[in-house]
Amino acid sequence: MKKALIIILLIVFVINLGGKSTNKMIIPEDAIRYRVIANSNSKTDQDTKVLVRDALNDVLTPLMLSSKTKSEMKQNLSLMTPVLEDKVQSTLKSQNQDETYEIQYGMNYFPQKEYQGVTYQEGEYESLVVTLGEGKGENFWCVLFPPLCLLEGEKTDSEKIEYTSLIQEILEAIF
Repeated sequence: MKKALIIILLIVFVINLGGKSTNKMIIPEDAIRYRVIANSNSKTDQDTKVLVRDALNDVLTPLMLSSKTKSEMKQNLSLMTPVLEDKVQSTLKSQNQDETYEIQYGMNYFPQKEYQGVTYQEGEYESLVVTLGEGKGENFWCVLFPPLCLLEGEKTDSEKIEYTSLIQEILEAIF
């Protein structure tokens, strides 16, 4: 009887530990967001958005790493705006695209977004927004300050991680 009770308790313990581990990233209220909006959802426009994002990341990543305060990040973004514009222009030119674009820094609209089980409310947020063409396509977004873009880029795909439990292995060996 005692053995059966211990096994039942161990099973309950294993079941409670068996849930997935989730890390939810919450955006601080004083964050500076970043968004690149594609012209449309066509494959070409989405590919262009990714190329523009990557080109801008070459400039933005060092800023994220070096900016210690929000005001420092704002100042660095202001100083680097001509470089960001050059990056967008050269990327579009390299793709033989002459579509228009707009780079805005300030309070910009963000739609509601569900990401990793967290709902980010729609609203006006301090942000850097790059709109390609008509800006009617899917977008890339992250947070420049604090540099959550960098944290997200370093995360591993949690779906590919296999969790094991010593207790579960013991129970499987018994049964």
